[in-house]
Amino acid sequence: MTSWEEKFIRFASERWVFQGSDPHDFTPRVLLLALGEDFLSPLLGSHKHFGALYTGYIGGRLVGYMRVPPGTVILEGVMRSLMFTRVDTVIGLGTCGALQEDIDCGDIIVAESSRAGDCLSLHYGYEYGDAVPADAGLTAALTGFLDRRGLPVRQGPIVTTGAVFRETEELISSWNRDGLLAVELEASSQFALADYMGLKTAMALLVTDSPVRNETSDVMRGRERDKFVNGLCAFIGSPFLA
Repeated sequence: MTSWEEKFIRFASERWVFQGSDPHDFTPRVLLLALGEDFLSPLLGSHKHFGALYTGYIGGRLVGYMRVPPGTVILEGVMRSLMFTRVDTVIGLGTCGALQEDIDCGDIIVAESSRAGDCLSLHYGYEYGDAVPADAGLTAALTGFLDRRGLPVRQGPIVTTGAVFRETEELISSWNRDGLLAVELEASSQFALADYMGLKTAMALLVTDSPVRNETSDVMRGRERDKFVNGLCAFIGSPFLA
């Protein structure tokens, strides 16, 4: 008999994610998840809808794409639905707050791991506070590619929080002392889900604010955003994304 978990995943895939489309018709090997902000949909060539997901071409490569609202509930549904597709690589594109004083708004963080401060990772093999790793090879390839293009990129550990409006001074100071580069809302969940499902995963984040410097910015309207997007598109179309 099919377990309730398996049955509910299929139900969610059919109703929430693919919305009547056959997930087996979704053929990309790489899925790009825009976490909160829509970075790439205007750039997809020859795009098609598969329910909530798109396919399209970037740099000559067929990819899947979806904007996911902030947080982890929809992210879990999308990631678990990938079991019915050919996707083997998931790259998250998002924003973050800097936790070290030498990181500026407009810089790029590629997360090599994320400390689990969410609730979802606990259901996929990790404890609260664990460092949940991204795929080392994919992360290094992405960081190296962006660095060679002259972009201000840093690779290192970050932290995922489940309460965006409870980034207290005490928490910010402790994250800073622990050497974490940035804080955001989804990374540890994405990495834990990918590990559970046997997928390669990485995440690139544009710094939009700095809790340690008490700064906000408008980089999402400026050239920093354009450079971030252009660099990601170039990587997606390159042979460095195997």
